[in-house]
Amino acid sequence: LGRDTIVAIITLYKEGYKCKDIATRVGIGVRQVQKWIKKFRDGGGEDIPTPKPRSGRPRKIQNRTSKVIKRQLDKNPTLTARKLKENNPALLQDVSVRCISDHLLKDLQYRSCCAKVLPLLSAKNVRDRIAFCKKYKDWTLEDWEQVLWSDES
Repeated sequence: LGRDTIVAIITLYKEGYKCKDIATRVGIGVRQVQKWIKKFRDGGGEDIPTPKPRSGRPRKIQNRTSKVIKRQLDKNPTLTARKLKENNPALLQDVSVRCISDHLLKDLQYRSCCAKVLPLLSAKNVRDRIAFCKKYKDWTLEDWEQVLWSDES
């Protein structure tokens, strides 16, 4: 649980709410609420208890770095993990390309994709377009107002 949630639990407990009501308001289980209230009471009932530090290796990509990556991807969605590493040597010097790729997929929910290959215009398409443009190039606004415009739906 985050510090804000723990503060909310203790504040509601001090106001006289029951564990079940606190759990409903905060959106967590009753057992969790009971645990944090017990820690609060065991600590003397004055200081708000803090959660223990998590075990395990610290993350390679910090929140600040993640925000920089997200901003760059929003500007240019075609960037690859390798390009991100090359563009940000100071932030990502100790981070592998695979780690960046995993971060994009798991934490930022960016899916890899390829741009759709659109066919080029054929010679017939070009001729037809030019013929259409030449046919209607001298039309006035009044002429175009006589056309019924609709979409295919």
